[in-house]
Amino acid sequence: MRRVRRMSSDVHIELTPMIDVVFLLLTFFIFAVVMMVRADVLDVNLPELAAGRPATQTIPITIAITDAGELFVNSEPVLLDDIVEHVQALQSEIDDGSKIALVLAVDTQSPAGVMISVADKLTGSGLGEFSIIGHRKTEETQEQVPELESP
Repeated sequence: MRRVRRMSSDVHIELTPMIDVVFLLLTFFIFAVVMMVRADVLDVNLPELAAGRPATQTIPITIAITDAGELFVNSEPVLLDDIVEHVQALQSEIDDGSKIALVLAVDTQSPAGVMISVADKLTGSGLGEFSIIGHRKTEETQEQVPELESP
């Protein structure tokens, strides 16, 4: 007599691959969190200080001068006569206790007179503390500056 094999109609789901994937994801996220936290290498007990104050976040206000002499404050075009009012308006919007840094970004081909005029207007209005930004010279980008001949 021949036995008839019947196919099982029960659906069977293997849980082993799913558990493997869950453990891999768990391991990945644990390592990611560990790498984000600063590891203290040396066991140093720091003293408590009463005279210090917490650091404040510095918010930059960028004044850009293009090669054509155009002025932009935080990427918005501004006329030279309106630059002080625009910067003061931005400062009053930000006035939440954060330190504000004025930064001049001047194109190398811009007229020097525009930068001097901007610096004069800022200094005359009491905004004389500003920085001029650039980028570090590398050996490839260093240009020879011609020496001035004396008469």
